[in-house]
Amino acid sequence: MIPLPVLLAACPVLAPGAPVVHAPAPAAMALNNEGKALYRQDRWREAREKYLAALAADPEFLAPALNAACAQARQDHFVEAAEEAASLVRRAFVPWGREVLEAADLAGLHVRPEMKRLRAAVAEAAPAWGKAVMPGLFFVARTKPAVKLTGQGVLVLALNQELFAWLPETGRYRQVTADDGRVLAAVRSADGASVVYVRAGKLVRDGGPPRLRGLALRHLDVASMTLGPPVELPGDVEELLLWPAPSAGALAQLRVRTADRARQLRLVGQALVEVPLPGEPAGPPVRLTGTGVDAKGRSAGPASCGFRAADELPAGQPPRVRVSAGKQSRVLEAPLGAGLHGLPFP
Repeated sequence: MIPLPVLLAACPVLAPGAPVVHAPAPAAMALNNEGKALYRQDRWREAREKYLAALAADPEFLAPALNAACAQARQDHFVEAAEEAASLVRRAFVPWGREVLEAADLAGLHVRPEMKRLRAAVAEAAPAWGKAVMPGLFFVARTKPAVKLTGQGVLVLALNQELFAWLPETGRYRQVTADDGRVLAAVRSADGASVVYVRAGKLVRDGGPPRLRGLALRHLDVASMTLGPPVELPGDVEELLLWPAPSAGALAQLRVRTADRARQLRLVGQALVEVPLPGEPAGPPVRLTGTGVDAKGRSAGPASCGFRAADELPAGQPPRVRVSAGKQSRVLEAPLGAGLHGLPFP
């Protein structure tokens, strides 16, 4: 029998919590903007003071932390810049790990010995982040308003969607992907150790069925937070059905329908391998078309807790995910829209 304290620790916190994406305090935003203005004037020390004041005004608003590290680098304070960048990576590996490594004003660190400290922080932070999100409920949420898909032609899918984890033991959220808001649909393996998601390209509207062009699959190993390269799906896709890995050695199985044919594929490593039709894995697939993902997903927590999660499509409101445990329930705090496996297009 599992001890009661363990059960309580594993069960979800259903009280309202902070939203998926933190909204910075106005005072902190103002201070950060003042710092940017000084930064553009090469007034690095004064800019840094503004950034630190912004962090003090809102410790959850982390953009000023990266800006402050960049100000150190521009003053040739490379030890301090590396330490501050490393601290930010340890605190918020996703999304700030990628931002730090790609920051133009930290490029000077890459050829200096201090870069070892930053790389060591990245190596430590990645598995720590993976361990933290592993027990979470994964879902897709919008981080900013999506660009509305109106009219005909070839439209860019700028939907600002990433994968997040809701952590039942605390009721808080952690971001899982940082792929420029291009996550359309996702499936997680039965053991929770890996995720395969569909990366957005473009939407083609020309009078016929809407089609998806330039799609790619990416595999994320959750424990190490190692993200594989994009594996492109050729052609204009009318419908994509996606299942978790059906067998050892495969990462996912999918059925892709274009105007002229349907193919069943398995993602094996970094390659798509065609398998015979028909035949589908057990369980319902995630269905992605030119109108987005059918938001009808359901999920359940571990036996030790037993919470349930389900997609909802309330009239006149963004899609959302509701979590229930016993007689209690709550909607995950994603005001711009959320879905267990993806969202309909706006």
